[in-house]
Amino acid sequence: RQRRRARAALGRPVLVERLLATVHHGNRIAQIVLVTLAMACMAIALMRPQYGGKANVVPASGLDVVLAVDYSKSMLAADVYPSRSERLEAELARFLDDAASRGDRIGVVVFAGAARGFPVTADIRLLKTYLQAADPRTERPGGTAIGRALKLALSFLVDARRGDADDVVALAEGKSLADAAIPPAENDQAIVLLTDGEDTESRPAEVAKEAAKLGVRLYTVGIGSKSGEPVQKFDDEGNPDGYVTDEQGNYVMTRIDEPLLKELAEATGGAYVHVDPDHFGLDEVRGLLEGLSRSKREVSIEILRDEGFGFFVIPALLLLVIALALPERRRSSET
Repeated sequence: RQRRRARAALGRPVLVERLLATVHHGNRIAQIVLVTLAMACMAIALMRPQYGGKANVVPASGLDVVLAVDYSKSMLAADVYPSRSERLEAELARFLDDAASRGDRIGVVVFAGAARGFPVTADIRLLKTYLQAADPRTERPGGTAIGRALKLALSFLVDARRGDADDVVALAEGKSLADAAIPPAENDQAIVLLTDGEDTESRPAEVAKEAAKLGVRLYTVGIGSKSGEPVQKFDDEGNPDGYVTDEQGNYVMTRIDEPLLKELAEATGGAYVHVDPDHFGLDEVRGLLEGLSRSKREVSIEILRDEGFGFFVIPALLLLVIALALPERRRSSET
């Protein structure tokens, strides 16, 4: 009854019946099916399906560099604006970005009275995340163990060069790199030490000699003033709480130990750079590193796959053409 009313609303029932009789319902259904299939094919094509694949080794050249970064409390001194550590963080971010653009692999060692680190990697974002978690106010134990930091940095470079974990274990057990019988580097590895140079916990000169035997250059960056700055003290929540004093009540001063840093650099054929408020040494170190030979290595394997979207675009177009070619009305002879 409703259908009859709808047809009656369109006009004279006899004429409406004649018009409806010419509609090819089978073709209309076929068109809907064809268009639906065409849309499905186009949707798959937009997903860019791929097939097959050929492995392609992507070669690159670069340096292996380990940054040994001093995060002892003396790095909170404000003789470099806004403080030694804050200025260092900004410069390290620039250095890492530059290293990524050159294809270098970087490792990081963070140290105070002890040393911890992240092995050599090409993942610069991961290194930045690691450094963001470091804070001189929370590093334990206190002190400045340059020798331990250099030893860990050297073990990272040995591991990166040979991929032999036994050499790293040998270092941890106190054996020298000479005992591990590792051949010298080909002028493609370096350690960049960033510190105020006041070693209080270890013997860095001995590690520098081992680095020289392995052909690893050591570039030292001295941060701070020669006149000295008082060391800040912080409470348990990390807030400033005056300055550190000795038993006589005098302020404990932090001064750059340039003779030590120069000695370490010269022992390995590296260089010493001093940081002042207007000139940060990492810019100069970048230039010095450019003079080293960049080793060639296979850094990644790229899989080249063939695009398969054409297998779906062409059928989709054919289905649309067929759908448009189907007549929507019957021929007069069929009615």
